[in-house]
Amino acid sequence: MKKLITILLLALAVNSAYSQSNVPNGDFENWYNVVISATLNYDELGTGPADNWLSTLNSLAAVPPTAGGPGPVTVFKTTDKYSGTYAARAVSANFPLGPVTIFIPGMIGTAVMDMVGVKALLGRPCADCKPLHLKGYYKFEPVNGDSCSAVILLSRWNAAAKKRDTVGYGKWVQKSPVTHYTEFDVPVSYTGTGAIDTMTVLVVSSAGFDVVSFVSSVGQVGNTMYVDALMLEYPSGVQQMLMPEVGVRVYPNPASDILHIKLSREVKDGSLEVYNVAGKLACSYAVSQEENAIPVYSLPNGTYYFRLMDGKEIMNTGSFVIKK
Repeated sequence: MKKLITILLLALAVNSAYSQSNVPNGDFENWYNVVISATLNYDELGTGPADNWLSTLNSLAAVPPTAGGPGPVTVFKTTDKYSGTYAARAVSANFPLGPVTIFIPGMIGTAVMDMVGVKALLGRPCADCKPLHLKGYYKFEPVNGDSCSAVILLSRWNAAAKKRDTVGYGKWVQKSPVTHYTEFDVPVSYTGTGAIDTMTVLVVSSAGFDVVSFVSSVGQVGNTMYVDALMLEYPSGVQQMLMPEVGVRVYPNPASDILHIKLSREVKDGSLEVYNVAGKLACSYAVSQEENAIPVYSLPNGTYYFRLMDGKEIMNTGSFVIKK
């Protein structure tokens, strides 16, 4: 048992690891069900295991009974929403492991449990992205004075020092109850230098979490936060919502002549609107097929933001860089 507890404690320690995926966008509308056994299942964010840019710690439910499991499910799909059909409800809980009890905050973000690798993944690739704010809508039901929080971290890999450097950071904490959906706003302060390659976003039902080691997190069981409509705001009000209606991959990034647009499905009346950092429309292209290519050789060097539209409806947003 002692060895099993040690393994699980290691599994709850967050190690920085980064996989190749584009930044999805949206409104907590997509969930899929994960079946553990005939009597145990849970809902997870996204449309399937490959679509988890925003995820939860719900996979702790897969810890087998022989190792002290199952772990708690701490994030739930709810129809108590700000907009659309669904929102997320994050509830903090305890995870008893023999003589050790680990506090698990309800967490939504880019921290994904990797039980096979005995670690968690922190952060998602976000080449040269530089948002000014992380925003969203929330309600909050505190227990015994506990608080909730939202955090955004922009970083880059320092090859010479063999470590990750922080370029931008923002944190917001709420202590008192909030009974109606209210906007939260996390300004990002940029104090580092160099091109950003990774973004970490965390929205947590208990603010006493530890991003280095979840086993050091503290808080109150039952602390509850409802979350909806997460988005990133860029200069001049350009907004990038988190979680997709349609998955979008753009490559190469940076691009110089041709930018390839790969969609997760066809969009009947699809178009890609491209905006510069001042928020002005630079160009627009029809992109209805799953595989598309658009000319970008006339665009000056710099960062651009796009909106994938289906008629007048925003399906996804993101960014790319032009470098010649």
